[in-house]
Amino acid sequence: MPIRKKLELKREYRKTTRQLAELNRDLAAKMILLASQTGDTAPLIGAVDALRKAEDLFTTETPPREVAEIRQALAETLFTLGKAQDDREALEHSIEAYRSAITLASLLGDEKMRQSLKRNYAKARKLLDEKPGSPDTAVRGAA
Repeated sequence: MPIRKKLELKREYRKTTRQLAELNRDLAAKMILLASQTGDTAPLIGAVDALRKAEDLFTTETPPREVAEIRQALAETLFTLGKAQDDREALEHSIEAYRSAITLASLLGDEKMRQSLKRNYAKARKLLDEKPGSPDTAVRGAA
């Protein structure tokens, strides 16, 4: 295969992958909106799947802000799902996603985003700590 053709295919692959990630983000946003309008939590599960697929498609070339926004959306969706369905695992995953997003916001120097994430992280931790069978807070660590 000629080198030129190979480079074109790689560019096309990156472009298609990026478009697919954006479609997954859009799908998640619409599912979150649907859940908020109907009060049904089922679309939130689909939104989490779509956000995780979008995250999986990101590469080292993806701007860090986009990754931070995806992790923030994932954390918020998992928190909403965990709270609505009293789902301990969803809350634990939301805490992990918040921690990751806080780290990225710090690296970006976005103090407003970081503070917002830290407030939501604290809400998720508090809600999880109120659940029966919560492990010792020191074991999980803090952001």
